[in-house]
This record gives sequence, structure tokens and C-alpha cells, in this order.
Amino acid sequence: MAKIGYIGLGNMGMPMAHNLLKAGYDVYGLNRSKQKEERFKQMGGNVGFSLPELVKQVDVVMTCLPLPEDVEEVILGEDGVLTHIMANQLVIDFSTVSPSLHEKIEMEAEKKRVYYVDAPVSGGTTGAEAGTLSIMVGGKAEAFEKAKPYFDVVGKNITHCGSIGMGTKVKLINNYMVGLHTIAVSEGLHLAEKAGLDRKLVYDVLTNGFAQSKIFDRHYREFIAKDIDTPGFALNLLLKDLHLADDLAKEVKATLPIATPMIEMFEKANENHYGEKDMSSLYHYVNN
Repeated sequence: MAKIGYIGLGNMGMPMAHNLLKAGYDVYGLNRSKQKEERFKQMGGNVGFSLPELVKQVDVVMTCLPLPEDVEEVILGEDGVLTHIMANQLVIDFSTVSPSLHEKIEMEAEKKRVYYVDAPVSGGTTGAEAGTLSIMVGGKAEAFEKAKPYFDVVGKNITHCGSIGMGTKVKLINNYMVGLHTIAVSEGLHLAEKAGLDRKLVYDVLTNGFAQSKIFDRHYREFIAKDIDTPGFALNLLLKDLHLADDLAKEVKATLPIATPMIEMFEKANENHYGEKDMSSLYHYVNN
């Protein structure tokens, strides 16, 4: 079995790396917070390595990081993955960043004869734990085939979307629509309460009609009904993705009239201390 280096043991990365361990892979974990590394060690993972040490010991490097600058530094930095990796190895990035950054990384990877794919995921922490994530992959066909066995462990709906960056473009459209649906849920339930309706009654009725959506189901059942602050997907990370989707729209000259007011609403929620909470907490901002 291949040795895997997994960089980024956060809310998504930890369960994904754990599933690779359970599948029999030898997984080396690296995380900024060493408490996360200790938790991964208790699961059976290998920890305690610097980035160069980790890269030199594994056959495949996977990254799952929150911000574009994190991905750029870890993979392209002076002491990053591509500085230490050997030819014919594979790098998979599960983060959500910009398509242009993936193009830049692939260009550098090709100079070292390294396979590279962008593979952003959807399905939240529940999907990460269950190994049922949707994975949208961009990259050359040969790189996708090399990565496919690992995708089969952590995901269920795996799609090769085309050349490098195409997986990320699909993911950004996905999260743009997630943002719209989140506003619809938040404002709909706010209107219901102001109109004197019980929000559970409204959820039960609407979820059996055309207003039903996976986001409505997720937000209401997993967070709003339970009033849980622990994020499955933090509001500030969705905001980051909305900015990336807006950047993509400007780059390709697509007209998105709702983008600006939507982003402004999430910006205001972030400024009002909802950023670290789950994205469904937009409901609490709207209903405040």
C-alpha cells in the first residue's frame, strides 16, 4: 500500500485522513496545531515530522487547507512540497482555492514530472466522516487515474471535470448556490417567525414541496433546530469561497447580479461575530 502524507488535519482533513487509515494506508499527518496531530496519532497515524521529512517518506501528498495562501505556501513555498518531492509522485489538493492557483501549481509540478490534481470536495463533515463526499476533480487524465483509488476511499460521487482548475470551477459554482440557498433558508424562516408561524411547522411543510433543498434540510435539522455553534462548515470559509466565485465571474465576464448583495450580507454576518460559527448561523444574523 502506498504511503500517504496528509497536510491539514482540520474539520474535513481529519476524518478524510482517518478513512485512509481505516482502508489500510500508512498515513503521515501534518498540521499547524500539534493537538490535532496528537489526536491523529491516537487514531493510528504517523506524526511528528516537518514538511520536508514528511514529503520524503511518502508516495502521495494530499493537502486540505483553509485559504489559498496556505496552499500556495505549503506546495510552492521555498521549503514546500514541490521543493522536496520526487518525480512520478502524486499531489492531490482537496482545498477550495482559485483555478488560477491550480494552473500555477500544475505548471511547477510538470517541471518536476509530478502528477497534480485539484479535487475540492462537497458534503461537509458528515460526508467526510462517512466517506461519501462529492469530489470534483481537475487535471490530466493520467493524474486522475492515479488518484482515483484514494478518491474511492474518501468519496462516493467522483467526477473528472476536465483539465486543471475545472474541478474547482464546479466547486465554486456549488458554493455560490450554497450561499444563495443559505440566504433563502435564513430569510424564509425569519419571515415565518415574524408572521407568527412555528418554524418547525414551516420546515415540515416546505421540505415536502418545491422549497425543499439539501441545504434547507442540513441547516434546519443539524443546526437551527439544535442551536449548535460548532461549525460543520464555518461561515467565514463560505464567504471566502463566495469571493472566489465572484472573482471567477469577473474573469470570465459572467454577470451575477445577486453576487454583490449576497457577499455583503455574509460580510456583515462575519463582522457581527458569526464567522467562526457554522454557515447556517446566517439565520441567527438575519433573525437578530
